[in-house]
Amino acid sequence: MIGIVLAVFAALAFGFSVVLIRKKIDESNFFFAALVLTVTGNIILWPLAFLFTDLRTVNFEGVLFFAIAGILAPGIARLGYYKGMEAVGVSVNASIFAAYPMYSSILAVLLLREALTPEKWIGIVCIVVGVVYVERGLSNLKTGPERISKKGLAFPLLASLAIALSQIVRKYGLNIYNQPLLGVAIGYSSTLLLYVPLLISSNTTRGSTFSVKDFRMFWKAGVGMSLGWILSFYALSHENVSIVAPLLQTEPLFILFFVYLYLKKLEQISFKLAISTLLIVIGAMLVGIS
Repeated sequence: MIGIVLAVFAALAFGFSVVLIRKKIDESNFFFAALVLTVTGNIILWPLAFLFTDLRTVNFEGVLFFAIAGILAPGIARLGYYKGMEAVGVSVNASIFAAYPMYSSILAVLLLREALTPEKWIGIVCIVVGVVYVERGLSNLKTGPERISKKGLAFPLLASLAIALSQIVRKYGLNIYNQPLLGVAIGYSSTLLLYVPLLISSNTTRGSTFSVKDFRMFWKAGVGMSLGWILSFYALSHENVSIVAPLLQTEPLFILFFVYLYLKKLEQISFKLAISTLLIVIGAMLVGIS
């Protein structure tokens, strides 16, 4: 049960952070946002890791799994997700990304030998379908380009596959070396090592300069994201991937709440949005059944 509760609170932290990012993303670019989130996370996580981890017991095989998981997510997944927001718009991007709990659950069954009951499969499908329609309702028609290229769809697909695989690798690491705080810190460091060469060579950053303004815009979201990753790691240390992944994807429920609370972009709750929200709640309840 503790893993389920932690996963829901992680989704809340992620949801609040995403709203903060969406509010400012047009004033910067996807790469600078991802970089600020990663640097902020490293600043927060490493002191906590040193404080609460007995480094004399370090398991290097577990550390390797944490590093690989970090490159996949937040590393590749974060870049793909935010680039997808620019390429195809918030709604389409999030709708494609929303399928990652399905990939995670399938991989968990195949690679980790996790067992899923029919109720949990129904719950996963409900969450995925509900998230797709909630995310479509979170954005107005002007949040994306007029024409969506097929190539642009590859970014959210890549992000969803990367985060699904990262959860499997992360669970392997936690099974070997159950130190979530150190695992999150290592993952964030491997992400930063991925981003620095890209910052130097990427065409995306040419003509624009990374500045203190970018930190001011995104550091609060970085704190929220760090908290979400800590909670998700602890959730995985207590529960199966096939349970945690769908519950983390209840994030759009919290995004919806914070959008209404802070951004005022949605004027009323449509019937489709209400049904979609109900689907996610039902799905989360089914997944949480032990």
